[in-house]
Amino acid sequence: MLAEFSVFSLDQTHMSKDVARAVEALEEAGVEYRLGPMGTSVEGDWEQVMGAIKACHHAVAGKHARVITTITIDDRKHGEHHLDEMIQSVERSLGHAAKH
Repeated sequence: MLAEFSVFSLDQTHMSKDVARAVEALEEAGVEYRLGPMGTSVEGDWEQVMGAIKACHHAVAGKHARVITTITIDDRKHGEHHLDEMIQSVERSLGHAAKH
């Protein structure tokens, strides 16, 4: 399963410290992740992914009065898929590497 998520506070304009807390939570959870400019993608089974997102939510929520977490899930029933494969598939279609 792949998921992309973002956690943001409603009382702060600069997010880098919150994002760093969330990345630390992902590293502690031991899941594969890719940090993006507007969200973070993770891969794993349901429990791993949702547990990691929950840990990120709590890592940010602990410092703020109110946070919002959004999640988009790609749950393929037949065969596994991985973050790197998704990017490689697009790059094959492009015929060259995409910007990272």
